[in-house]
Amino acid sequence: MTYGAPRFDRPIDVDEHVRALPHGASCKGLFFNDPIARLRRVDPRHPILASSEIAGRRYVPFFDYPYADFMRLIVATARAVYPSAPLGEGLRRLGGAGYQALLESQVGKVLFGVFGSSFSQVARVGARGWAVSVSFGRVELEDVGERHIRYHFRDLPAFLETYQVGAVEGAMRACGVEGEVRVDLRDLGDASFDVQWAAR
Repeated sequence: MTYGAPRFDRPIDVDEHVRALPHGASCKGLFFNDPIARLRRVDPRHPILASSEIAGRRYVPFFDYPYADFMRLIVATARAVYPSAPLGEGLRRLGGAGYQALLESQVGKVLFGVFGSSFSQVARVGARGWAVSVSFGRVELEDVGERHIRYHFRDLPAFLETYQVGAVEGAMRACGVEGEVRVDLRDLGDASFDVQWAAR
């Protein structure tokens, strides 16, 4: 595998990502509320907010909702909230809030809350976080060293190089550690993250 710095300036074909999703792909409702709130603050007349299919719903935290809708929502939000940044950078920043949303949920508190600010422990149960958050694909953990792990993503076309990198970075920030995520991106749904961090 060849790991390199993620490219947040790469062109992103949103429709191609949506087409790559498996039938019935979904995620938990808890992830919708933050991007909807951000979009409402900067562009309350955005067309997606008028869509009863996305913003018109009431999102129950642990009910399942179409992942395609979530992708369209975070793309619209990234473009509106971070208009001068590349789309990938905007998605990365939104991904940073994804971990916090999961952490504040009941299941997230059970999975991660017991570890407090120990990123070492949080990182090692991270694959379970994806497993409870989305209905498709799989994430496997490779434990490399004391402050070094790898995540291997399979069949998970979910903005891996941007939004999902941001989610890992968000977990680092929440735990108060500094680190780096390097990526081996093979296609839209298959990638590996090499994650290393410094001692606190």
